[in-house]
Amino acid sequence: MREDTVPAAVESPRRGRAPWHLWVVGLFMLALYIGGARDYLLTLTLDPGYLAAQGYGEPQIGYFTDYPFGLGVLWTLNVVGGLTSAAASILRSRWAVPLALMTALAQVMLLILTFAFRDRWDLLGAPMSLFDIGVGVLSLAFWWYCRVMLGRSVLR
Repeated sequence: MREDTVPAAVESPRRGRAPWHLWVVGLFMLALYIGGARDYLLTLTLDPGYLAAQGYGEPQIGYFTDYPFGLGVLWTLNVVGGLTSAAASILRSRWAVPLALMTALAQVMLLILTFAFRDRWDLLGAPMSLFDIGVGVLSLAFWWYCRVMLGRSVLR
């Protein structure tokens, strides 16, 4: 390095303001995963009022009562990762990228396994299944968005 060049970190120790869309995307994903965390807790505790409000009968309650441990781990990683990746993006942390990747992979694996081996579409119905597929697509898109924000030095 030449003597007259100054490293970028020394030239500009302060970052600029976050783009407006970082707040919109981060808060949207945080709200989505707060709803997911609520669903996760009320479903796993088999809250009768919540399950009734979802229109779940005995087959659906049985689906969650006998939920395999490995799928529970994926579901937990998805919910916790979704909350933490959204919060990390709002805080402009580079950790949003690996957390969002973990979230997206857990969601995609959970969808593949539950559709292939747990008869998810028939038991939970098309609306719930399509919503969860949408969450998977949003999770993948959020990971991509976080990667772009890291590349633009928005995340540190």
